[in-house]
Amino acid sequence: MLDIVIKNAAVIDGSGAEAVVSDVGVKGDLIAGMGRIPNREAVVSIDADGLTLCPGFIDVHSHSDFNILAELSGASKVRQGVTTEVCGNCGLSAVPLSGPYRQQREKDMQTLGVTIGWSDLKTYCRVVQQKGLLVNIVPLIGHGNLRGAVMGYAGRPAFAAETNEMQELLKRELAAGAWGLSSGLIYPPGVYAEKEELIALNRVVKAFRGIYTTHMRSEGDGLLEALDEALFTAEAAGVPVQISHLKTLGEKNWHKLPAVFKKIEQAQKRGVRVTADRYPYVASSTGLDALLPAWACADGTRAEIARIKSADHRKKIFAEVLTHYTEKELSETVLISRVVSEKNRKFEGRFMGETARIRGQALKEAFFDILIEEDLAVDAIFFSMNEKNLKQILLKEYVMPGSDAAVWGTEGPLAAGHPHPRAFGTFPRFLQKYALQEHLFSLAKAVHKMTALPAQTFGLRDRGFIRKGFKADMVMFDPQRLFDKSTYATPHQYPEGIAGVMVNGKWVVDRGAVTGARPGKVLLKTRDI
Repeated sequence: MLDIVIKNAAVIDGSGAEAVVSDVGVKGDLIAGMGRIPNREAVVSIDADGLTLCPGFIDVHSHSDFNILAELSGASKVRQGVTTEVCGNCGLSAVPLSGPYRQQREKDMQTLGVTIGWSDLKTYCRVVQQKGLLVNIVPLIGHGNLRGAVMGYAGRPAFAAETNEMQELLKRELAAGAWGLSSGLIYPPGVYAEKEELIALNRVVKAFRGIYTTHMRSEGDGLLEALDEALFTAEAAGVPVQISHLKTLGEKNWHKLPAVFKKIEQAQKRGVRVTADRYPYVASSTGLDALLPAWACADGTRAEIARIKSADHRKKIFAEVLTHYTEKELSETVLISRVVSEKNRKFEGRFMGETARIRGQALKEAFFDILIEEDLAVDAIFFSMNEKNLKQILLKEYVMPGSDAAVWGTEGPLAAGHPHPRAFGTFPRFLQKYALQEHLFSLAKAVHKMTALPAQTFGLRDRGFIRKGFKADMVMFDPQRLFDKSTYATPHQYPEGIAGVMVNGKWVVDRGAVTGARPGKVLLKTRDI
């Protein structure tokens, strides 16, 4: 006897094949039957006539590692149809945590009310399972965590003994079930690493048959050189590489995209497994201090703040910022999205130029002073890409959508600020705008890019398809009602048209509402827990 049969659905199985009307049976956490299934063979029968049923969406680029532990859980991912998140991207992960790096994370988590009570993957898994998960989590290990644990925020290359210590930490976490290594080579402390360090760490990844994901050293002026480094690192270490949020930042760099494709595809011909992810928006988002040169951020928060308080350092730092951004671009394309203090809350959702005018300051002074006042905890949105390039990227067979966002919500601490709308709308937007409305690719192809392709890329062997014996992670949606409501002005809005989301055989979203079930698991490379 089946637990559930979903009847008369237009089933898109994830393979890229077009929809076929079929019934799908679920028993426990598995898909147990397909074809025509009589109602009498299941405890519960659901008529999905008029709805499309597909595998659950896999968010290959997520930052939900800490937000999932906030007291009022955010639902922005599962309400989009996401059933699995790959966490720990851009060199920042939940583990390992020790030393100055742990202290910084503890400080960052205060606004979310999250207490860090773990240091390694084994303990982290226990903590999140006790809390309960709406969706599955696939953990990566952040290079920044490794470097921060061993070297703190030292702004120099690693010594051989330090690299060896990082390798041992990485071995421990990969042996515990992590899926690979991520780097964030514009962020301290990863920005100070040389390629030899990255190759050495990725040789450990190879031994565990893992994957390397990288936020490259540049996505703008130094884009092609950064891509060369990423491909060289992967090839030298013998690991597959996922290029995080593939883009060309800044109008003066938009013309570089054909050269980017050429380099990736030449590497693929040499046998390097290269894939990429991208969110379906033309604005990026990260910390405002990511605009600062690497030397200004060395040795931790206190040293960084001391530098930007210094008049001499301000002059030098701002001159370097202006080598990448004009004052007009900094004023009109950089939007403050999140601060910590009530004092500056009124600037959330405002561009830097408007912020400076309201504060009665020159742009340079407002830029530095708001960073100081917020203890560097200022998130921003950067409008620096174009739609033509975005579409060309999304069309590539090796590119899949990823939100590049943590999970957020509509109440409690996860409802604060003006997060990028990608946290609420990435997957419905990808389907509705680019498949159903603009016909960039078929609906079946779009589903493949969000399900089977990421499952195959990361090695999730029992997810990503609707097939007998696969895990029952599935999404039901109405193609006629599918609509992404989240905007830059009002981001905290869930999409319409997602009728049901099943995770491991349990409904987490039913008739458009969150059920309260928490069947998600931490998916470990060794086993699920």
